[in-house]
Amino acid sequence: MVMAETSERRMCCKDGISYFCDVPLGLYVVRGDSMVLLGQVGDMMQEERMKEVSMEDLQKMTEESGAGALSWDFDLDLEA
Repeated sequence: MVMAETSERRMCCKDGISYFCDVPLGLYVVRGDSMVLLGQVGDMMQEERMKEVSMEDLQKMTEESGAGALSWDFDLDLEA
């Protein structure tokens, strides 16, 4: 599947609020065995629970929280 105008949503939770920013990816190719059907249902962004911030602000919040980026070893994490 080839998708156009894709974006990656990055999030950081702080004080019960989810801060996020969308990073544009552009054209994206997905293999058939990696596909999932997605869709937006209703208005998921409730003003009191999610706030959109700039990428710089999100990076600063992530560094301050000490959470950092997730490290995922695909070979080990998918073993049963």
